[in-house]
Amino acid sequence: MNEITIVATLTVKSAYQTALVSELKKLVDSSRAEKGCLQYDLHQDNQNPLVYVFIERWASQAIVDAHNQSAHFVAFGQFADGKVDSLAINLMAKIY
Repeated sequence: MNEITIVATLTVKSAYQTALVSELKKLVDSSRAEKGCLQYDLHQDNQNPLVYVFIERWASQAIVDAHNQSAHFVAFGQFADGKVDSLAINLMAKIY
């Protein structure tokens, strides 16, 4: 299996920050419980508290695909719709 690392950066709209942070934490807890999840951490930018970064490690692309279809991930996406200013997702491979 080829391990996948994901770095996802999102900037939330200030009016929704409290509600989104609560949902982000639920997403982390549910995702960490998934088979094949090796790491799922949420960080907040020190300079701009509206910017959040997920650092995720998964056992394979197939497991990432399953995660993206999971009920909790889909529900978060629906909840976050219209509450996020930007989202960047980078799929990465460890080289060293």
